[in-house]
Amino acid sequence: MGERDYVAKEEALKRLSDPEGDHELHSVLERMKMHHPHLWEVLHRVHFSHEAGPSQLEDWRRAPDGSQEDIWAEHYDKAMGVLRMGLQ
Repeated sequence: MGERDYVAKEEALKRLSDPEGDHELHSVLERMKMHHPHLWEVLHRVHFSHEAGPSQLEDWRRAPDGSQEDIWAEHYDKAMGVLRMGLQ
């Protein structure tokens, strides 16, 4: 990941941590929910529900290849990429 991608990821994470009144973020998330529900679901699990959290994401990353947790980690990374592009 280049420096520009890193900055964009940090900005997306910052916006996810304080989504109140962020209409652009909500619009991107709604489009993701409609067009990529599996990606939206994993972002929702990590950032908005109490099912998981950022610490759970690290556990998912350590899971064996092909496991459900590994798939969730992959979906999370893809979702962050979609989110970054939508917020640019």
